[in-house]
Amino acid sequence: MASLDLADSRGAMPAAALDFPLLPGGQEPFASGGLHYPRSFIFADGTTSPLFVKGVIPSAELEQVAQHTARQIAAHYAGRRLLVVQILEGARVFARMLLPHLDRLCLTAGIDYEMGAVQVRSYSHGSQATAHTVLTPLQDSRCRDLADCRGFDGVVLVDDLIDAGLTMTWLITEYLPRFTAQDIGICTMLDKKRPRTDKVAGVLSRSLISAGLEVPDDWLVGYGLDLALGGGEGIPPLHLFRQALPGGVYAFNSAIEERLASEYRQRPAWVASQLAVYRSQL
Repeated sequence: MASLDLADSRGAMPAAALDFPLLPGGQEPFASGGLHYPRSFIFADGTTSPLFVKGVIPSAELEQVAQHTARQIAAHYAGRRLLVVQILEGARVFARMLLPHLDRLCLTAGIDYEMGAVQVRSYSHGSQATAHTVLTPLQDSRCRDLADCRGFDGVVLVDDLIDAGLTMTWLITEYLPRFTAQDIGICTMLDKKRPRTDKVAGVLSRSLISAGLEVPDDWLVGYGLDLALGGGEGIPPLHLFRQALPGGVYAFNSAIEERLASEYRQRPAWVASQLAVYRSQL
């Protein structure tokens, strides 16, 4: 596989090769960090379906993305004090990869930063976001709500994936201006190849510091990217594969998504017994 060119002046990284296997050899399940991940799911009627349809990005390249992103932040914000904001819970894994690289560059770049977070849920109709609900307002590293960003020279939004870009656009154009945020930039692990509105495209072109790797328009899982199974009365929602998966990021078999969700509502213990599940407050 060709090596990545980390010197792209726009901050975007070249697309990685797709459709190569990432799953380790051996029998099911495969393990990571003491947790077990099956390659397939057995439904209650006895039929079996694969959970993944392909490997998309290997772990080693994701680490290169984190290193490249830190370099782009250091180059763009040299000599400034930053608020680095984790967007939603899914960005936690990428932020954890990014910060050690950023810490090593802070002294030479004269950067001082503080971690923050915000959680927003978007409700969409087609390609248009019709409403946004702030689940957790903008907070600092001590989980205290921020009244403004006047103590910072820049705000860097860190996320795992740019998808439609609607939530990120709303944050930049409507939410963060209430906090007098200066020089807002975007850094993501992955950039999904899909159509976006003219407004989103314009915001991204002005704000992207590092777009990460371009990935296909699939439902991706692993490294913060997840599939949420909605529950019902007395059944909490479940987030699958939110943490790092062995090998890298995978494309989930979306053909079984509705069937898997229905199975969970009817037989939550059966589903949970087969899958490594991460619970979320989202």
